[in-house]
Amino acid sequence: MSLLGKGLPSYHFASVTGTVPYFRSPDDVIASLDSDLESTIALVASGGTTFLSPILGRLGGIVCLDGTLRSHLAIVSREFEVPCLVGTEVTADIVDGTAVGLSVEDGVGVVVQAAAHDHAPPAAIVSEDWWGYIRRVGDEIAVKDFDLEVSAEALDQLVAEKLTDERLNDLVQHMGRAFKPEITRRSGFTSELFPMLPYMSLSVIEDFHSYADRVRVIDEAVPAEELGRRLRQGPNRISPLWIWMIGYHYLCGRQCLIQMGTLAPDERLEDVRTVVDFWRRLSLAPRGDGTLDYKDAGFTNCYLATDVVDELVSGATKLDPGTAKALKRLNATVSGYSFLYFCDSRVGICDSGPYRRPSGSRQTIVRDYLSLAPSSWAYPWAEDLDPPYLGLTMALTFDRSAFTEFEINDWGTTFTEPDQLLGAVTEAAVHGYRTDGTRELIAPAEWSNIAAEISRCHMKLYQRFAAMDRTERIMAATTMYASGLRPFAAVAGVTDRIDWSMSPDTLALYPDPLGNDDQAAAIFGSALVVNDLPGSFSPLH
Repeated sequence: MSLLGKGLPSYHFASVTGTVPYFRSPDDVIASLDSDLESTIALVASGGTTFLSPILGRLGGIVCLDGTLRSHLAIVSREFEVPCLVGTEVTADIVDGTAVGLSVEDGVGVVVQAAAHDHAPPAAIVSEDWWGYIRRVGDEIAVKDFDLEVSAEALDQLVAEKLTDERLNDLVQHMGRAFKPEITRRSGFTSELFPMLPYMSLSVIEDFHSYADRVRVIDEAVPAEELGRRLRQGPNRISPLWIWMIGYHYLCGRQCLIQMGTLAPDERLEDVRTVVDFWRRLSLAPRGDGTLDYKDAGFTNCYLATDVVDELVSGATKLDPGTAKALKRLNATVSGYSFLYFCDSRVGICDSGPYRRPSGSRQTIVRDYLSLAPSSWAYPWAEDLDPPYLGLTMALTFDRSAFTEFEINDWGTTFTEPDQLLGAVTEAAVHGYRTDGTRELIAPAEWSNIAAEISRCHMKLYQRFAAMDRTERIMAATTMYASGLRPFAAVAGVTDRIDWSMSPDTLALYPDPLGNDDQAAAIFGSALVVNDLPGSFSPLH
């Protein structure tokens, strides 16, 4: 490693490596807003902090050519715990794209040119290794170590790659191996209100019939990877669970039709390629680390930027017995309401994290309740509901050492051992979203009132569903699941350009055979669980 310069370290930080871009103007900063900056070592000329302020907390490090330890940049970078050298005297040119390492040696900040093994491998090698990971078989629940370092450049290449027939098949098989243990481990498909197996079978088949055309309209307006990057900007926008559903529910529909004998595995391959590739690019973008699912990321999903989580947590209340009880009541009330709103499914609830806090073993889960009122889902049963907020976000902070096991599965549901997450939460912030898109911090004194208002809406909604006959409930629930692309269409501004009516090919399967519980169970179960495949999904050829 060759010495490139020395400067004053803003604090005594651990050694870091990354790639240098030279930020010369605000345009450079703005151009990087949607990029993954964790491996970026920013090179700047001056020590002011406002220049880098939109991205400062997300950078991997900073090399500043002037300034002192009293410079604003040194002060703020220290608060963010971003490694920073100020007053740096360079001994060699540091050009854009240089791989560098920052360290503190005997109190002096040092910037060196990193050796090849100190930074991410070339994008072509990452691509080869990534597809090797996709083809690899995991353990009994499809867990396999994701041991790749994926730079921003390599991620861009992965996103841009075309899905050949071979790679498409590899990806479908990876998804099938990941899905089968999850569907096997989940609770039974039963509900006294909604006939679950008829509506689940109908909805995934409807996804297969309709998603390709809808995806093409959305992707043309806003590419999938851009939609995914926008998730980083804040919670309660598009649920990571909805992203997961695009790929997996679509392939479930394909598999059910194969099981019924109405589709051959090698039919409609271009439609399969369109939807799976959209899902792949959409899934790669939020975390930006090369992982597709929570499972790939070690049953975590830390897609929100650090400054976003910090803002959510900043208004947190330290819980006492009274506020802890009110929080549990609110959480339980909204959970029950959300399950009803989404026809006995978990579509409206999603956890992300756990996000590490600055000190100790404290971590935060961000829990989104994504639709409580009329919204982009356009569900007819929600048209006149009037809860106090359109959605809620809870920032729940706890000591990780309270749990021996901690997992957020691919459906955004947290499982812990011991199994009472909220019992370990010591600080919480609850945020509400108004219909105009604004977010406000909700005082603990209001938590009980909001729970009461949600309970009122719950009863109104329950009576509405209870008054429906069996067919109406099945079709309502089918509409619920089959509307999974609506939030993406809303963000892309193309809701009115898409035909949201149900496909005649899907409707032809009701009531015979999918109106019958036993027949639907036989089709769904045989297609996805009780089969002779290593995963849930048939090969493409």
